[in-house]
Amino acid sequence: MHELLKDCNIPLDVPVKPRKGHLLVVENFDSFHLNHGIMEAGYSNHQSASVSGLDVDERMLSISMTATMDTSGNLVLGSSREFVGFDTEADEFIIRCIWERAAEFFPKLRDISLEDFIRNRKVRVGLRPYMPDGKPVIGSVPGLQNMYLAAGHEGGGLSMALATAEMVTDMVLGKPSQVDTSTFGVKGRRCC
Repeated sequence: MHELLKDCNIPLDVPVKPRKGHLLVVENFDSFHLNHGIMEAGYSNHQSASVSGLDVDERMLSISMTATMDTSGNLVLGSSREFVGFDTEADEFIIRCIWERAAEFFPKLRDISLEDFIRNRKVRVGLRPYMPDGKPVIGSVPGLQNMYLAAGHEGGGLSMALATAEMVTDMVLGKPSQVDTSTFGVKGRRCC
């Protein structure tokens, strides 16, 4: 975005940071079936399960249990959050922490050895757009007509997608919003 605006003399400071996350995919899982996604309460406010053995403070590592079934019937377990720049390498320590945390909620997972999972594993690692104040930026870009920004949803992107789309649609069409959008606006945002 900064590259796009560099010649416009429009100051835009949106401090979105990459926040790395891991998900474990247990293929052909048939020990139980989930009809909907499940997440530990700590996921929504980034609380962490007990994690030791890493410099947790520097990376701000948190592990929270999430579980869902994908369209192929695979069990997808998560999740981790940490600040490590743009590094997308899988971390064995984090994989072990996610597995152990999930087994606390689903004891049936203890029937599968972590070593068996690791041999045939599928791990998804990606970067989530994080805003320091925990709220996404949704609004028009000051000084540019018809340009809108919706970013920084981090781990809540899927759950906030419909509301974000509705907010942006109302903005584009000039309709009054059903929510106070000033909290998410680009202009005057204090993100520290």
